[in-house]
Amino acid sequence: MQIAIRTKAETTNWRVGEELIDSLNVDGGLLAPEQVSHNADKFVDAFMGKNESKGIWASKASIRINGALSDFYQDFAWRRKKTLKCSGSVVHTARNARGQLVPGSVSFRSAVSAKIDWYSLLKEWCKLFPPQLGMLHHFTNPELGAHEKYDSFQLGSFNSALKPDVPNMGWAMFFGEEFAAEVDFDRIAASGFLIESLSHGYLVRVTENIQDVAEDFLLFSSRRAELKKLFRKDLFLVKDEIVK
Repeated sequence: MQIAIRTKAETTNWRVGEELIDSLNVDGGLLAPEQVSHNADKFVDAFMGKNESKGIWASKASIRINGALSDFYQDFAWRRKKTLKCSGSVVHTARNARGQLVPGSVSFRSAVSAKIDWYSLLKEWCKLFPPQLGMLHHFTNPELGAHEKYDSFQLGSFNSALKPDVPNMGWAMFFGEEFAAEVDFDRIAASGFLIESLSHGYLVRVTENIQDVAEDFLLFSSRRAELKKLFRKDLFLVKDEIVK
């Protein structure tokens, strides 16, 4: 199960960190962190509770660029090794050397569980990190073995940091900022797809239940193909379905 968000919103405020951690303690704490770090590839510190994580959230560090020191905010990463095994990270929004706003990102991967309300978690994070783009998807065998053009979809990277693309349609997609203009709300709703307005954007689902991706991929795939036809032809990098 994967959630990916790209956002231009301010993310360094500790209130954002508190609400993120609170959101992981729902459903019996199945997603509650066990370790936290500044590096998603290296975990040393045990998670000691929300208040103890304040010093790790968006802590400042410096890097020397062209002989001058430049401050930046360090990432926040967490993981859980017990059931339910999962990991995630927040890369904060920043300014590059040219003064351009570099969007932040939220990346999260988890083992699958029917006990988690994944859609509600995505909605909560879309309010917390108002996205340019957001995605919730359950990756199963038909897509995990797909052609390399699916890589940015599977990674949830949206390609370029400054000018993101839409690789493909996940089970649920959030279109915000400049991408909201791509959404024809009335046409999508009239075609029988679930769509709602949220955080100055639109949240669209391919089917009603995310379990459809694993239980009937052919149904999901056909519905996704229908939904993508309701958008601009060149919006999605992946044009065709794996299974036809």
